[in-house]
Amino acid sequence: MPPAGFYRGEVIHARTRPTRHEFRYNVDFIVLDLPDLSAFAAAKPVFGRNRFAPISFHDRDQLVPSPDSVTALDRLNHVLVQAGRPTVTSARLVTFPRFFGFGFSPVSFWFDASSQSCAPLLLEVNNTFGERHIYHLSAEVSRCHVIDKTFFVSPFNATRGSYHVRFAPFDGRFSARVDLEVEDRPLLFTTLRGQFSHASRWSATTAAARCLASGTTALPFIWLQGLKLRKKGLKPLMRPNSVSTDTLVSEPPRTYKRHQDH
Repeated sequence: MPPAGFYRGEVIHARTRPTRHEFRYNVDFIVLDLPDLSAFAAAKPVFGRNRFAPISFHDRDQLVPSPDSVTALDRLNHVLVQAGRPTVTSARLVTFPRFFGFGFSPVSFWFDASSQSCAPLLLEVNNTFGERHIYHLSAEVSRCHVIDKTFFVSPFNATRGSYHVRFAPFDGRFSARVDLEVEDRPLLFTTLRGQFSHASRWSATTAAARCLASGTTALPFIWLQGLKLRKKGLKPLMRPNSVSTDTLVSEPPRTYKRHQDH
């Protein structure tokens, strides 16, 4: 896996039931070599860390809530220690940055950069309710990682089933699939993939320009697809209380009187 730089690619979602629904949108995302971000020096001042910039990475956007002074790598090792796993001296993080101060990262992937194979460590998931959850992955790159779903992400999917996480070989492209199966049947296929370019002022500027041209980030696309699913007859579910110890940020569920009356 490249140590640091930008990816230009797309996100693909495909639902199989109870109604078929597929969409895709173009995205720009980044890979960081933590704790050393010197490779991004060539992208300054367009790229910044823990400061406002056209494209920025903020340590506080990752993993456990803690003061801004705590680095993302420290947060990662805190999570690993809590799970009884060995700590790492360096890590690769594939995530969505902020653009002009705004951003939403539906998913982030953590890898152990100190291992020769850059072994997977964590799958970090954010939902649109302001919650954050982690799934621990095994240290084997080539296998399919099967993990029980314990976190409420989409209001159109219940908190059940299992994720099947796969990574393609790192050959200048990043490609990850996260498929959801419920009752041993496929329900949702999700793919994030992109072509790598080294961190430079040009690659950062073009990524920022694409964001300005589209006028949006991932979040509005997610809301739009939710409206389309409702038009197709799918009814949103109430968000349950977060009960998993791997939910790092949790908000109380919204309660409406119309639900209390039934």
